[in-house]
Amino acid sequence: MNYILFNPKANNNAGEKNVEVITEKLKHRFNDLKSISLIDLDVKNFMLSLKNEDNVILLGGDGTLNKFVNQIQDIEILCKLYLTSAGTGNDFLNDIKSEIDSDGLALINDYVKHLPYVIVNEKKYYFINGVGFGIDGQVCEVADEKIKKGAKKISYSAICMKLALCKYKFPNGKIVVDGVEISKKKIWIASAMNGRFYGGGLMIAPSQNRKDKKLMMVCIHGATRLFGLMVFGSLNKGNHIKHKKIVEVLKANRIEVTFDRPTALQIDGETISGVTHYLAVKE
Repeated sequence: MNYILFNPKANNNAGEKNVEVITEKLKHRFNDLKSISLIDLDVKNFMLSLKNEDNVILLGGDGTLNKFVNQIQDIEILCKLYLTSAGTGNDFLNDIKSEIDSDGLALINDYVKHLPYVIVNEKKYYFINGVGFGIDGQVCEVADEKIKKGAKKISYSAICMKLALCKYKFPNGKIVVDGVEISKKKIWIASAMNGRFYGGGLMIAPSQNRKDKKLMMVCIHGATRLFGLMVFGSLNKGNHIKHKKIVEVLKANRIEVTFDRPTALQIDGETISGVTHYLAVKE
């Protein structure tokens, strides 16, 4: 059997319409594609029920993928698992775009097993792209608040600019990478990355390979507001790493970050507010 898993509430409740578009597009390849809503679906038991000859297409962005992988980490996936995006790209697909086939599908079986995890507030989360701690987390927090108030279009760059210029309160922090401790002041971000991209196309870790056995810590620190904003403007192409006085890049299996004030954190775009500490591990 062939299945497409989707969230009907995604893209402003356009999930079912997106399924219709994708089903029509793929009918030459999967003429019996059955759609299943992810809402209330027991993903773990569903995936356990499938066989080698089955195919599953996951429709959605990084948030959908993150929720999915957190439910399947302790099981073996026998079927072929594909990911496709409905209309807009995502950071994971952007990172592996050379592997997307002519139908817009990426086979992701090898990418969703043995994932890194992060522990926040004594809770464990697996992540596919990265963990952002600092202004990047606060941007997601502000965006979430705007969405709750009914905003239809969100400008993440505008939110970031406003925070950078006046509202973001810089924490000082301690970072421990594989047992080696470093202290930083006036931290903009302290991110643990499994892939290269986050935040809708920002190349925060340009030299990272998600097939590597280590994570990449990227810390931007010590910059004035105006210079920091300029550096953030270079994230799209990964040119921020040229500013070595304010950008620290390290590889490690264990990354532990502690801030001296509560700050928002994001995991594959999902926000957790008021965080002072996280531990990210790739085994």
